[in-house]
Amino acid sequence: MKRFLMLAGVALVAAAMYVAASPASQQSKGPTEKQFVALEKKVTTLSKTLKTTKTKADAAYGFIASCFVTTNAGALPVNDFGDPQGTFGYWYTDNGTDYFNATAPDIDTSSTPGGYLQLVDASCITQTPLRHAQTRLGNGHLLPRPERGFGK
Repeated sequence: MKRFLMLAGVALVAAAMYVAASPASQQSKGPTEKQFVALEKKVTTLSKTLKTTKTKADAAYGFIASCFVTTNAGALPVNDFGDPQGTFGYWYTDNGTDYFNATAPDIDTSSTPGGYLQLVDASCITQTPLRHAQTRLGNGHLLPRPERGFGK
């Protein structure tokens, strides 16, 4: 019986030493003060970046909602009219004397226009540096005028 108790005691001590030495029993000490300060700075920087990004995204969403998706905005169907070889189309001159036929974009009321121009609500344009470039119709809306031809 003494041998059995001695064997059980040795086994118990060995098991306790094994458990105390195992990696699972060791507790984490946590970050050092230097690591914590560095992490805190990184979180502050990322929070500022997130706030700036959110502000810009909200502004872009507001511009889209108030300038592109209103009753005064929309899409203008357009196409390129005229012959690239110059046999018919719009008369053009670059010197005031010699005229020739050229292609030009224009409003296309057919069922299959070549593309669309995005119209912006006129109230959005008057609040920007582009104010000098606007041309208004009699009803206060901007006159849609394409600046470049298609396919050139």
